[in-house]
Amino acid sequence: MGKGGSSSSSNTTQTTNVSGTNAVSGDNLGVLLSGVNGSTVNVTATDHGAVKAATNMAASSLEFGRDALKSNENAVNEALKMGGESLSKSFSFGEESMKNAMSVSRESLDKMESTSKGAIDAVKSMAAQSSENARTAIAMADKAKAHEQTGNTPEMTKIVYGVLIVMTIGGIAVAARGSA
Repeated sequence: MGKGGSSSSSNTTQTTNVSGTNAVSGDNLGVLLSGVNGSTVNVTATDHGAVKAATNMAASSLEFGRDALKSNENAVNEALKMGGESLSKSFSFGEESMKNAMSVSRESLDKMESTSKGAIDAVKSMAAQSSENARTAIAMADKAKAHEQTGNTPEMTKIVYGVLIVMTIGGIAVAARGSA
């Protein structure tokens, strides 16, 4: 019988699907890679100074906060200083007002004392004058009585009345002068 020959075959299929599609819209800065198979890509990306700007902004914000606190501290200190000065001035004003009020009261009391002394002196003078007037009137009455016996009574009565009127007017004048 016969022998036949041998045969062999092999078939290898390798399929690599690559899609080079990027879907990007708007203003995009930077690098977009798509569909690069088996390649080595060195990409350097930059933030265009965004981190440095953020750091500077944070530092500026901290400085601003520090300055704001310092300003606030100064404002509070000035307000407390002004409040203390106002309180001190108001106490000084009150003390000065009390001194002036006491001085006015003292002067008023001195004037009242002087006026009272004048009034008391006037009353004493009027009392002395009244006493003197009474003695004079009694003396005149005694003289009138003595003259009555001699017959000059109506004329003496007129003289006594005249003297009494003059003395009364004099007493009133002294009293008025003393109270003024």
